[in-house]
Amino acid sequence: MSLLALQDLFRRYRDRATGVWKLGQEPSRTIYFDYGDTVFAQSTHLADRLTTILVERGRITQAQMDYALANLKPGISIGKNLIEMGFITQRDLLDVAKIQVERIIFGCLGQPDVLPVFEARELDAHVVRLPLNTAQLLLGGMLAIQNRESLLELLGPLNQVVVLQGRSLLDLSLPPDLGRLTSLLDGTHTLLELSREAQAEPMRVGAFALFLREMGWARLHEMPPVDRQALDLALSPEPEPLSEPLPEPPAEVAPSLFETIQEAARPTTNLEHLSQALDEVPPPAPEPLYLPDNLQLPGIPDPAPEPDVHAETGQAELPTPSVELPPLPEAVEEAPRVLLTVPPGEAPEELPPPEPEMPASSSLRWPVVGLVLAACLLGGFFLMRRRGRASVPKPLPGEPVKAEPAKPPVEPAPSIAVPPAPEPPKAEPAEPPKAEPKAEPKPELKPAAKPEPKPEPKAKPIGASISERLEALRKGDLTRAVAQGAQRVKEAPAGHFSLRLEIACQGETIRRVPDLFRDGKPDLFLLPMTLRDGRTCYQILYGNFPSKEAAEREAKRLPPAFQAEKDRPRVFRFTEIPKEQ
Repeated sequence: MSLLALQDLFRRYRDRATGVWKLGQEPSRTIYFDYGDTVFAQSTHLADRLTTILVERGRITQAQMDYALANLKPGISIGKNLIEMGFITQRDLLDVAKIQVERIIFGCLGQPDVLPVFEARELDAHVVRLPLNTAQLLLGGMLAIQNRESLLELLGPLNQVVVLQGRSLLDLSLPPDLGRLTSLLDGTHTLLELSREAQAEPMRVGAFALFLREMGWARLHEMPPVDRQALDLALSPEPEPLSEPLPEPPAEVAPSLFETIQEAARPTTNLEHLSQALDEVPPPAPEPLYLPDNLQLPGIPDPAPEPDVHAETGQAELPTPSVELPPLPEAVEEAPRVLLTVPPGEAPEELPPPEPEMPASSSLRWPVVGLVLAACLLGGFFLMRRRGRASVPKPLPGEPVKAEPAKPPVEPAPSIAVPPAPEPPKAEPAEPPKAEPKAEPKPELKPAAKPEPKPEPKAKPIGASISERLEALRKGDLTRAVAQGAQRVKEAPAGHFSLRLEIACQGETIRRVPDLFRDGKPDLFLLPMTLRDGRTCYQILYGNFPSKEAAEREAKRLPPAFQAEKDRPRVFRFTEIPKEQ
């Protein structure tokens, strides 16, 4: 694939160049450009010759071709010789010539890298100008490229997004898969996402995006880095595990209905420890040992009392022993101490356990909360009631004075604005000076109305400017467009010419004419015309040319839509534009 040839072909189209483009020496391929459009092509390659294509397409047999080559008339092209011999028709020749130009362009894109040569000059008169769609030819050549490496080198990564730049793709005849993408080229889908939407190969979508970029109809830019990393992770294969995966645990078998009923019948609380505690009988308490009071054993302390066992709890309690401390010095006075002793044979009284403080506070919590809520509700009620009363204006004794309409007494001020001061000049006989105003050149001011011939602002809506005339045509405002066209004819210099492009009777056809020009601001205007059947249609005229030759040269550069054989543009003097057919 020739990247140099590809980029140079698109550059000639964008620059609206006119001249001869040549690739290679011998054999070579030559393409003729007229204002950026491909109008003809020639090639010395055997596969690109007209005779080869005629035989391939079945328009003529090889025997007929050999006979024609052996009996060629000098000075006449091979195509005209075949037409005169009756082997092909003029329509066949035109179709095969278009196929030849298409094949030459495809060959230029598929040729190895060679630097093309372009000679900017006016085309010769003998060069045939075929009605070709250059954009369609370049798109077909781009989609036919097979070298993916070269295509990716020119395109870039596939995580780019495509944004159309104010261009409509309705003029192109797109394949069905690429036709689904026209509504998605808004910068929100990458090329990979577009290929999934179109159900097409990513490289085919990439070639289409490259065509839009090189034509200057769209721009490509990459997604932010975070999105690119996510895309790399999504496209990278999953890493192999370092170790074998653990076996999956066996699936739990659902219990049967019978087991579920048995499990539900079992008690949820285990009460066995309570039944065992009730069945056990605590052992009897040992009998206390009593010693005579007169028996004293030196050095042996009194025996500690045995613990008593409560039958209810099964726990033992030790009696509180009484210990006598030695007497303190006289200087220290101490309050009398009360010693509680428990005889060894008696069980101490069981003190009730201290009640926790939290339940007492919790028992008071809810009443307190209720009182606080009731107080808040009452306070809010009285506050709203007070505000309601405050919002009602209290009747004041001077309320009639309050009424704003009664302020007209203050309106003496305007009476000052119209003071009776003019009354002092009661000497109204002084009005004769009013004759001075009669003498004033007020009627002379009427000539100042002469600037009223400011039809110029009225002429502006009629549309001397190209933009206003195009605006009226695009909106379908035919009345305004006709008025602008009449003004355009009046303003045209004497002896100048214009081109009549078409006679249209439908407003939709007139609205689409400005969009056929690529420069965006064609000098178009509209004039009415009465047809033979009495209908009123409109003439679409273009340009202001000082001579008929200049108008005819410009007619050759018009868009292909106006180059049809039956409806070619006609040249008229501004003063000779017909009003009836």
